[in-house]
Amino acid sequence: MAKEKWLIDLSEMDEFQRQILELSTEDSYLIRGCAGSGKTILALRRAHDIKIKSIAEKKPVSFTLLVYTKALRSFIKSGVLELGLDLNQVVHYDVWDESAVDYIVVDEVQDFDKEKIEAVRNAANISMMLYGDSHQQVYHGKMSTEEIADFLKLPQKELLRNYRLPKTIASFVSHVSDDLLLENKCVKLGTEKPRIIKFATWQQELDFIMNEIRTRNLTDTAILLPYNTKSAANYVPRNVHRNVESVSEYLDSQGFSHEFKMRDDNDWDRSDLDFDSELPKVLTWHSAKGLQFEAVFMPFCEYPYHDDWFVENYKKPLYVGLTRSYKHLYLTHSGNVSPFFKKIPPFKYDN
Repeated sequence: MAKEKWLIDLSEMDEFQRQILELSTEDSYLIRGCAGSGKTILALRRAHDIKIKSIAEKKPVSFTLLVYTKALRSFIKSGVLELGLDLNQVVHYDVWDESAVDYIVVDEVQDFDKEKIEAVRNAANISMMLYGDSHQQVYHGKMSTEEIADFLKLPQKELLRNYRLPKTIASFVSHVSDDLLLENKCVKLGTEKPRIIKFATWQQELDFIMNEIRTRNLTDTAILLPYNTKSAANYVPRNVHRNVESVSEYLDSQGFSHEFKMRDDNDWDRSDLDFDSELPKVLTWHSAKGLQFEAVFMPFCEYPYHDDWFVENYKKPLYVGLTRSYKHLYLTHSGNVSPFFKKIPPFKYDN
């Protein structure tokens, strides 16, 4: 199946999205929207409108589009080029030098710390447009979108529809999140329920994933993990395989071609992600923010030594991972299934 187009045409936008597009580039706002509501698309369109306005008025202006993850910057590259934007003006959070510009557009603002949000305000000479969703806040202790809007004294608008997630998946995911209205926001019905499948070993989980990708000829897939490296995963006993490093090594040992992104123990990013390729992508729940795939596989869902700390720090990143799929969602485990999923009614998933 061909990848689902993520940069939709203007004619395909709903009334809420069009209202956001029609806002003056001279005014500042915070836009709230659930996963799949089009926030990243609108952020790119905002940057494009700024460029077109500059050309029409024959007045050079400066702008920066800030994104929170390097994977998202790579994912939207095709859209940036399609809209004729300069990729150098799409800047990752960690490398932004806080230089003042006329316009700033921020995606995933809910994960910016207060100091960075103040820097955004100080750097925007004319206006800032911020997009975010508190339900997808993957790091603990950050401000909610409502608190950010109050802090910056920004008016708010909301996107009310989810175009990525099928209702069959949303009905399942709503039990993991605090967004009880998630299913009602979704437009697509869906053809498959999520699957929760138990295996005898973690290696069998990965063998199943490789076989499923091959036999179903899946060409837009992600394998999502909670940790980057073996040492990071080893903070929890019996947890060594639940990371990008171990999974990538196992896939290599089986001759299974894939791409991966991880942050190593020296805090360096290692990545060979190419979102124009059909190879499976292996990355963390955190790095998957803003991305979408036809099929998402989330192995090792038994979560050994599951405790209050894990719930507090990993519930929202898990939600991010669960909401990346626009068609198929697979959860596998080789032990007692995670408490995150035990309260989900069995009729909402298949085995």
